[in-house]
Amino acid sequence: MEKINNKPHIDLIDRNILTILKGDARTSYRQIADDIGKTEATVRRRVNRLIEENIIRKFTIVLDEKKMDNPTKATIKIQPDLNQIKNITQKLIEINEITDIFRLSGDCGLFIKVELPSLEHLDPLIEDKISQIPGVTVKETCFITKEVKTKY
Repeated sequence: MEKINNKPHIDLIDRNILTILKGDARTSYRQIADDIGKTEATVRRRVNRLIEENIIRKFTIVLDEKKMDNPTKATIKIQPDLNQIKNITQKLIEINEITDIFRLSGDCGLFIKVELPSLEHLDPLIEDKISQIPGVTVKETCFITKEVKTKY
C-alpha cells in the first residue's frame, strides 16, 4: 500500500468500507461487497489490511444505556503536575471506572469521564484512587445528567 507522509493511503473504497463498518461492525463482507460493487475477496483483503495497519483498532458494541442499569456518569477536571504527567496518565489508565482521558491545551490540565454503579461510588473513587496519585489535584467534578449527542 502506498504511503503518503508516512501514513497509509486510504482510498474511496477503503472509506466506503469503513463507513459501513462504523454503522454496523457486524455487516458481512458479502453485504459490504454488494453495497460497494466489489468482490467479497476484495473487501476481506482490504479490511485485513486496515486491521494490520491499525487503522481499524477494534470492533465493538454500543449498548443502549436506557435499557441497561444506567451507571452514574461524571466528568472530572484534574490539574496535574506536568513534571509527572506520564506517570499520572499511566495511573489513570489503570483505573477501571475511567472511560475516557483527555489531555487539554494550556493550563486546562486533564479531563476524564467516569462511569460508576451509583453516586455513592464517586467520593471513594476520587479520595481513594484519583487523589492518591502523586501530582494530581482534582479541580472540578460534574455529573452527566443527559447525553444529548455521542459519537456512537
